Amino acid sequence: MIIMDREINSSVLLESQSIKGFVFQNRYVCPPFDIAAATDDGLITEELLSIYKQRKGPSLIVVEQAAISPTGQYRERLIYADRDECLEGLSKLANVIHQNNQVAVVQINHAGSAADSSFTGMEVVAPSAVINPGFKRTLPRALTITEIHEIRDAFVQAAIRVKKAGFDGVEIHNCHGFLLTQFLSPLTNLRIDKYGGSLENRSRLLFEIVRDVRKAVGEEFLLLVRLGVDDLLPGGLTLEEGCLISKKLEEAGIDILDISSGLMAPLTLKGPAMLRNHIKEVKKQVSIPVIGTGALENIEIASDMVEKGEVDFIGIGRKILKQPNYVEGLLEIINRAK
Repeated sequence: MIIMDREINSSVLLESQSIKGFVFQNRYVCPPFDIAAATDDGLITEELLSIYKQRKGPSLIVVEQAAISPTGQYRERLIYADRDECLEGLSKLANVIHQNNQVAVVQINHAGSAADSSFTGMEVVAPSAVINPGFKRTLPRALTITEIHEIRDAFVQAAIRVKKAGFDGVEIHNCHGFLLTQFLSPLTNLRIDKYGGSLENRSRLLFEIVRDVRKAVGEEFLLLVRLGVDDLLPGGLTLEEGCLISKKLEEAGIDILDISSGLMAPLTLKGPAMLRNHIKEVKKQVSIPVIGTGALENIEIASDMVEKGEVDFIGIGRKILKQPNYVEGLLEIINRAK
């Protein structure tokens, strides 16, 4: 294949990689993307199992966000990991993914000010009483220190359940305008205590969760963070700050860094490989594997990024949502071009 008058090797996307003994058969990832097909109280359905069974091709499946608490749900029929009742369905889902010879991870999340009180029936909470610029929902109440610690512990308990269910890893959600993003951004975090102000303080909760989750699940379990490295808003978290957090996450012992945007969704940007510069800058700062997303369906661009060492894994979400076997088709094209 040719890109920019330079021949590239698309077979790099077929290369396997081993991380902590888990073998990733290729460089494609199915990132978390809400299907909204769970039961009303967040349990796994046969519909969900069927959808994930069809998602063959990617070496890694990151299951859509599972709420750690009923207060942290932002839309109907998403998955929960907040109680032991969830274990049976999650175990079935882990088995479905493993039957496709894929590494299986669940993303865990609290929506914060992105939560929708109209169906949770609960008070919306956040770092500060600030309207979420991405969701523009109810004015939230600022969390107390005690409540922050309760949320931290709920993340840990959710991660333990994910491991008990038979998954290979867990991903902490810190992007797209949800709670941990709200703590990280100076636009939504106006606190004057140890969880606000400096970048160190604004990222404190994230690092406390990473520390406690790692301690709870052990070193053999994969720990990922999906990090919004740039709010894409004036006065918000900058790419420079995102890179600093990325370096510290590696030092804290995470295994894979999954890159996206912060308060605003990446679709704020336009065009193929819309986050390429962000991904590349982060990759310069860390040695752990990096997942990149943001309109990376083009094989030539994806191959070029992997070949240049700008990224390790290519995440494709919206196409898989519409066409579950989309990556299978890409892999066939790449194999024919070898």
